[in-house]
Amino acid sequence: MLRLLGASAVGALTPSPGFAQAGQRLGSAANRAQIVDADFDVSPHLAQLKSAGVTTIGRYYDRAYGSGIGESCYHHPLKTLTKAELTAIERAGLSVFVVFQHCGAQCVNFDLQNKATADKGRKDAAAAVRLAEELGQPAETSIYFAIDFDPIPGRDNPLPAARIWPSIEAYFDQVGDVLARTRWQVGVYGAGITCQRLKASGKAKYFWLSSSLGHLGSPDLFNGGQWHLFQNVIEIKRSYARNTFDTDVVNPAAPYFGQWTSRDPAMPHDAAAAEEILASRAFVKKACVIAAAPDNGKPRPAPKTARYNSTCRILTDEDRGYVGVSVTEDDAVDGYVHTSDLVLGGLARNMPGSGSANRCFPPPTAAAPKPGTAGLGIPTLRVSVR
Repeated sequence: MLRLLGASAVGALTPSPGFAQAGQRLGSAANRAQIVDADFDVSPHLAQLKSAGVTTIGRYYDRAYGSGIGESCYHHPLKTLTKAELTAIERAGLSVFVVFQHCGAQCVNFDLQNKATADKGRKDAAAAVRLAEELGQPAETSIYFAIDFDPIPGRDNPLPAARIWPSIEAYFDQVGDVLARTRWQVGVYGAGITCQRLKASGKAKYFWLSSSLGHLGSPDLFNGGQWHLFQNVIEIKRSYARNTFDTDVVNPAAPYFGQWTSRDPAMPHDAAAAEEILASRAFVKKACVIAAAPDNGKPRPAPKTARYNSTCRILTDEDRGYVGVSVTEDDAVDGYVHTSDLVLGGLARNMPGSGSANRCFPPPTAAAPKPGTAGLGIPTLRVSVR
């Protein structure tokens, strides 16, 4: 098994010594991520996840696929949570939370003015209710519904601006009508502006913020503390699984986000642990991670592969302005980043706006580049602020 994924059981959460920035912690066994989400059956990997300390797993609800608009999109063949998988998760001592997603990445699939998509909310909610009943999801727990796009006009949103938000709002009106006849609560996964508007209208109760810092309203929502979950790192590869995991962090002020087992709603996450997890990470303000020593001196580990995420774990103390980081949520240093290219002090209320990723802090000039290298002789690992 490569580096562990997740967090150890909540134990002594001791602030990391020696780090100069107020509120910043170093990564340790006590502050690995405790929450993962996956679009595939995790049953074969529960031993690894549990041994790493993962306590809650996000899984999917979905319905059968037809053809044509609103029905044609990629989906993993094992995307939908089953009774057998849920039983395995519970026997491992873990809990779940669920998100319904059915071709949710394109706004045209929600178009209120297209007969093929106008009743998407009712179809999705009815399917979610059937699965919740089948799996024994307890009352008063959440079912998140995914809006996997920024609801503003652009390349990914060919609908006119005047149709984008009314279509999303109508979708959640339909979801709310169906779930109102049950005792399950509506959650939303999406951009900051999506969560903000649905919170203001009372159409959703739980808010799971997507990973992109560039989505409209995401910094405002995050920094205002109006969220339950934030998907901080995506598409993490581990040797024991063919598919990739995402990690999520929980708001210490809202440590219950609708997680459950078929017996009862699960206990909230520990708020002190959640605070430590946030404090040991930093937002990547600019897109550069240095893979050699700041002074081009003794060899340092090279990055495994390029990763594209907006947060990193701080793993070393500052050395001549640089810190060692992981951008894949493990315990190994992927590279080094100048402190001016990070928002230090932990994640809490520190999400930057997008648009600052054009240039990164220039590495110091090496007096004598190594043989076979040019210029600085320092390879870089590019990290997108998405």
